[in-house]
Amino acid sequence: MADRRPESRGRAGPRHGAGALRAVGVLGLGLMAATACGGPSQAPGPTGSGSRPAPPPASTAATASTAAPGPVARSGFIAFGDFGTGGTAQRDVAAAMRRWAAAGHRVDALVTTGDNVYPSGQPGGYRERLDQPYAGLRRPLWAALGNHDVVGGHGGQELRHLGLPAPPYARALPGLQLLFLDANRVDAAQTRWLDAHLAAPGPPFRVVVFHQPAWSCSTHGSTAAVDSRWVPVLERRTVALVLNGHDHNYQRFTSPRGVTYVVTGGGGAALYPVRAGCPGTPPRAAAAARYHFTAVEVAGRTMTVTAVTADGTAIDRAVLHRPPA
Repeated sequence: MADRRPESRGRAGPRHGAGALRAVGVLGLGLMAATACGGPSQAPGPTGSGSRPAPPPASTAATASTAAPGPVARSGFIAFGDFGTGGTAQRDVAAAMRRWAAAGHRVDALVTTGDNVYPSGQPGGYRERLDQPYAGLRRPLWAALGNHDVVGGHGGQELRHLGLPAPPYARALPGLQLLFLDANRVDAAQTRWLDAHLAAPGPPFRVVVFHQPAWSCSTHGSTAAVDSRWVPVLERRTVALVLNGHDHNYQRFTSPRGVTYVVTGGGGAALYPVRAGCPGTPPRAAAAARYHFTAVEVAGRTMTVTAVTADGTAIDRAVLHRPPA
């Protein structure tokens, strides 16, 4: 399942401004345990290293609303993580992905948030756990590496198997850019790469993908190194969507600046419980300990994010908007 598309490259304190634009998701689908966690937002400080960024100008902020999707999607992808067990749950989620695509939803690529091959990223598991379950979708698979992918020293081989470069790397679809990082090593070099790519001119929507979550109220929880190094960049550049895994469930957070953070780790490995709340995170709009994938579709300056369970039920949906250029 090699990717044949050309590459498009070239626990700190609160960091949320009280006057920043807040994103609101579409909830009330009746099948989800939706909770909120995190404290009140703080007044913004000056921008710079280690400081809270000031609120963004209105022309760069991403917001979510209850508006229905507008024109036909120009591009889309399916995201999923923590899946590579070869078990029944993985096959069920893969079948639900095929049904989603067959129903006419736009799916140009498959995007993983890591832990693609359990237990240690072993090459002997590529066929059964990485290739076969998704072969029927016939889309390129763009992967982030999880801790289970690298623990045995096979992370680079796994990416080469998929025709992918070492992270960080970028991919593009009409109207959006995806930036893949390796959160197994949250270092200064990747931070500079991320900031430079987000600062450069680009499409309306930027999506950043890595394994260990920025924010989570579950077994692993938020990732201190990510919070201190990458979250300030994501917030300052007002990224539209951040996709993570590691905790085996679904969670969606929206920062006061309008950055949407999604944990999508319900691709097949045993599920983890979701805690009712935890300190230090942005408000959590939705959560569910369910096997699922997350579909993302872009139409013009609108991005629709939908969490779909293995039985095809949509348990959460958020519609993100970029204002006119």
